[in-house]
Amino acid sequence: MTADEFGEMIERVAPGVQRKPVLETTQFRVGHKTFATLGWPSEGWAVVKLSLAEQRRVLAASDAFAREPGRRRNSGVTLVRLQGLDPELLADVLAVAWREAYAIPTSPRRRPGGRADVIAA
Repeated sequence: MTADEFGEMIERVAPGVQRKPVLETTQFRVGHKTFATLGWPSEGWAVVKLSLAEQRRVLAASDAFAREPGRRRNSGVTLVRLQGLDPELLADVLAVAWREAYAIPTSPRRRPGGRADVIAA
């Protein structure tokens, strides 16, 4: 799968997705939540944010997925190797990541004076 095909797939399965270029990568966001990043950790790779249960499911389904090493290892951050990846499985994974990001409300931000207000996006 190419980077362009990855981006096209996200746009098909994730209504309202926003692309945000960051350095050499492209983040895919819903609201203020990034659920996938293309080009990380390097070209030919992507990262998706999943629940731990979904991460376990995709790790068992294909060796194209791996936990991100390091401190984010147990947070659902999942590496995706694009080469040889089953497109149907990826479409499912991207849709799940989008739904999970879409369902998470934005946290209230603290204003000066200590009052917590939700700032509209």
